[in-house]
Amino acid sequence: MSSQTRELPSYTLDEVAAHNRKEDAWIVVNDKVYDLTPHLLNHEGWVNVGKVSTLLALLSSMGQDCSEDFAEVHSPHAWQMLKAFQIGVLAQPNTGCRRVRFRSWDELQEMGVV
Repeated sequence: MSSQTRELPSYTLDEVAAHNRKEDAWIVVNDKVYDLTPHLLNHEGWVNVGKVSTLLALLSSMGQDCSEDFAEVHSPHAWQMLKAFQIGVLAQPNTGCRRVRFRSWDELQEMGVV
């Protein structure tokens, strides 16, 4: 390992699942763990009606593996941007669900997410 790289911590899916609120929002994409809290708190969907569906998708993804959903809708530029938010890796590769059930604003409120 070079002096410019560092080993990232590993997390279980259960640990990631605990970070499922707008003030503490982690996701998994391709077995890498990302803390999207800063992105979520500053997301334009909070003030721009045209971006509300994107915000709802992000809020629905918190604490989960959203690899398939992310891959389907994001550009190469978004993949590059995602790298800045990586905080770790999964302790074991996810062999289960890698897709999110999208929720309505009312569902997210009932769950205490927002």
